[in-house]
Amino acid sequence: MSSISDNTFTPEAEADLRESLKRCRPEIIEAAVHYRRTRDPKEAPKIVLGIIERFLEPEMRSKLQVEDCDDLRMIDDLGVDSLIMVEIVMKLSIPDEELRGLQSVKDVKDYISQKIKGSA
Repeated sequence: MSSISDNTFTPEAEADLRESLKRCRPEIIEAAVHYRRTRDPKEAPKIVLGIIERFLEPEMRSKLQVEDCDDLRMIDDLGVDSLIMVEIVMKLSIPDEELRGLQSVKDVKDYISQKIKGSA
């Protein structure tokens, strides 16, 4: 676990983060707050799943809560349409040109993990 804290993460910034994720489950919000404070990359997959889950139809959300959901395809298996994908991409700050390669949950998780680690 990283011990580097982000001194710029003010109470106001935390409140804004909590507000932006208010439709996510509480454990997702806490993971996002923890990540923002510590930059612990272990939180990233949980946060990514939580953000994706937030935009899914209620009957599809349980698919993400299984142990191995990495092979689920965003469009075919989860019913994510292009508008929802744009919302997810904006929330996760993924450039449009890199979106095309993200087909599955694993693709999204790997992309975010690589960005956190500073990889291409």
